[in-house]
Amino acid sequence: MLTLDDRAWEFLSGPFGIDESLPEAITELKSAYSKELLDDIIWERIYHQNTLYENTFAAIPHLLELAANGADPEMQADILCSLAVLIAEDVNPPLSGTIPQEFSDNTDLTAEQIRSIYHDYLQALRQLPALCEALIPEVRLHMEEDERNYFLAAMAVAHGRSAFARVFIQYNEGEEYIAHCDACGTDTFVWPAANQLVLYREDPVFHKEQEGTPITPHPDKTPAWDGRTITDENMYDWGYHFLCQLDMRTLKTRWPYLFGTACCPGCDQPLDVFKSILAGV
Repeated sequence: MLTLDDRAWEFLSGPFGIDESLPEAITELKSAYSKELLDDIIWERIYHQNTLYENTFAAIPHLLELAANGADPEMQADILCSLAVLIAEDVNPPLSGTIPQEFSDNTDLTAEQIRSIYHDYLQALRQLPALCEALIPEVRLHMEEDERNYFLAAMAVAHGRSAFARVFIQYNEGEEYIAHCDACGTDTFVWPAANQLVLYREDPVFHKEQEGTPITPHPDKTPAWDGRTITDENMYDWGYHFLCQLDMRTLKTRWPYLFGTACCPGCDQPLDVFKSILAGV
């Protein structure tokens, strides 16, 4: 990874331009962990308003190193949950030799330097599956259920499923979702009704008189995953596996409805609920 004394940091832009003191802040965080300093680095200095920056890719390997070497599970989980938000926004092809689009205006670093920074970032991400797996028991016991949505997102990011992760980052409270219908171009509101989910044409916060459109739940209430292959096609199965491991009881009950089918309240055309939610994130 890019060492913290490398002069290249002087040419890596962040949300507010070049942040020459970022390496010092990361050094301080590694020597004496502070939640406040971690939040400052992530949410103010390397990420802003759903946007990644040049210094994001150089900083993440150092933060993952801190998580990998840490002895405090709460700290480790906090780092992974926070970084999941950033990594899920990376739309660059995950290939060595890639020059991320965030570097398109950088004329101070050579192409070789930029490729090296992204390569090291990708190498650091390879630690994520094992890190997440090791933390599941701690997260299950000590993290509030709605906060576990972020860890579920971290598990998804660890296995390269960024779109899935963005759903549980954006809708981290798990109480409502917005599904986009391609057939009529309208958004539909997905809300809980007891242990089910239903669709509303209008926002039910402001239109309480509506009758919800029922969702036909996925027929497999307890899906089995082979434990190896994680793809977009079997995300119902592996997602259920992970949320069971994390003891996310509310989401487990609603899972078949989240991956169910319905008729769009706007045009009455068939709607795949989760795919329509994915279309809106």
